[in-house]
Amino acid sequence: LHNVPELGDIINLKKIVSPFSKMSEDIDPEDWGVIATACAKELNAGRAVILSHGTDTLHYTSAALSFMIKKLTKPVAVIGSQRSSDRGSSDAGMNIICAAHAAIGKIAGVNVCMHGNMSDDYCLLIRGTRARKMHTSRRDAFRPINDLPLAKIWPDGKTEVLSSHVPVAEGKAEVDTRFQSKIALVKVFPGSDPGVLDYYLDNGYKGFVVEGTGLGHVPTKTKKPWTSRIKSIVSSGIPVVITSQTLYGRINPHVYSNLRELYHEAKAIPGEDMFAEVAYVKLGIALGHLKKMEDIRTFMKTNLVGEINPRSLPETFLY
Repeated sequence: LHNVPELGDIINLKKIVSPFSKMSEDIDPEDWGVIATACAKELNAGRAVILSHGTDTLHYTSAALSFMIKKLTKPVAVIGSQRSSDRGSSDAGMNIICAAHAAIGKIAGVNVCMHGNMSDDYCLLIRGTRARKMHTSRRDAFRPINDLPLAKIWPDGKTEVLSSHVPVAEGKAEVDTRFQSKIALVKVFPGSDPGVLDYYLDNGYKGFVVEGTGLGHVPTKTKKPWTSRIKSIVSSGIPVVITSQTLYGRINPHVYSNLRELYHEAKAIPGEDMFAEVAYVKLGIALGHLKKMEDIRTFMKTNLVGEINPRSLPETFLY
């Protein structure tokens, strides 16, 4: 309130909780459970939550909380700052002001609230499973991927709803923090060797998210084909989810013969229109709860908290 006195005119700040303090690049999956539990406690005390987080891994955390916290009775607005508060160009003040308006609003869920453009005009409220940091330093670095923002929020409280959303729930918020952290996120590239997967297998990893190219390709007709190695891994009971390095668009397992070999014969799981970081978090959630491959496959292909859209809308590209 000392730095942003306008907050006192918007919300009644009841409590400041600091579960821990660390740089966001040092966050690990165990921390997500701590944050989710702390958020649920405040929600069940009748309070909305504004969560301040470093921007580097903010989108991992917003995705994890989206899956871990159920039946949100109040909004959880996740904010960060691309420019520190001691700089004249800081975005911190407006981000928290807009998040305060989001916190007293009717749009439920875990959502990211950050600058919508480089000026101090408005913030975008973005679904927690769709927000991604797309620039190292711009104030409007966080954009919705394969989705529209939920809303634009101005510092004066004006709100323009842009997308369908879940209303706040009745009763008590629930939290389930079970997560399998032994998930590897691997990128293919020209000349890449699938033998890298063996390193993770030898170290007890339980699942893979592979960032393929284009529609979800991996090297197939090469001296070191990925498809046969993936088939062997899946046959051993370890799931392999494929996403695309393009970020926008969706995996399509039916277009080319190499795709059909990967998804129909090798039994890789198409990541639909999720980007890799969200697929990583979701697979960790899946393996924290499920053992059977078909159950894991169904879980990964089912939309739970807005992470999968049934079809790709042209207006979501580069929003």
